[in-house]
Amino acid sequence: MNKLLEVFRNSSLDDYAKLINESIVKREILVLIGKCSVDYTGRGESRLTDGDRVLIIKSDGSVQIHRPEGYKPVNWQPQTSVIEARVVDNKLVLTAIRDKPREILNVVFNEIYLLIRGRLTDNGEFVMYLNESDIRDLIYVNPWLIEDGLHIIGKEKDLGVGAVDLIGVDNKGKAVLIEVKRITASREAALQLYKYVEKYAKLTGAQPRGILVAPSFTTQALDTLKRLNLEYRELDLKKLWLLKKRNMGGKCGLDQLL
Repeated sequence: MNKLLEVFRNSSLDDYAKLINESIVKREILVLIGKCSVDYTGRGESRLTDGDRVLIIKSDGSVQIHRPEGYKPVNWQPQTSVIEARVVDNKLVLTAIRDKPREILNVVFNEIYLLIRGRLTDNGEFVMYLNESDIRDLIYVNPWLIEDGLHIIGKEKDLGVGAVDLIGVDNKGKAVLIEVKRITASREAALQLYKYVEKYAKLTGAQPRGILVAPSFTTQALDTLKRLNLEYRELDLKKLWLLKKRNMGGKCGLDQLL
């Protein structure tokens, strides 16, 4: 199927409003780049002052607003009930209203740099290689994934402030607490591990090592881990999945999986 994407620049605000409303009726995907402010009311209230943003309206009516940095949208609406664009006081105002729960997103564009609209097709299959319990169990029976000489002695150990995924002992006899994340580990994940380490030290009188395991880490997570004297291991989920699928026997190094 041929894709048709139209690109518009230097159009009038009235033309942009017309293009947006037509795109919404046709259930097209729309990308609007420009300088805007954003007001939200609903389960809370927020105000985002003027800045360069990327607004995306998908064919299902969901709305996302992205800043120039960061992977998460700063504002969003899932499957919005009503979306409408209009020109008010020489500005383009886009209003997205969601009925249940009642939420209203008002985006005011002072300047529009680019508009893209059209139809896209995606019939690809999404495959989730492993969940957190799968990763935990693979490490439990293959502790060399973390480091040579590590012996795992327990999993899902309740410390009174939550359950740490794995507890082991390294080749020097020191306790090791391991926390597993299936997605990019955040600063909050590092702080969660630190909470377990501190509680274990308080309960036993011995300071353990703490290792955070994930496929990737945010910059804030890495900074926090370093500051709190915690460790991390980056594992490739696809290669771990192959390890599980093939039921590999014997011992191989972590470098063969990364």
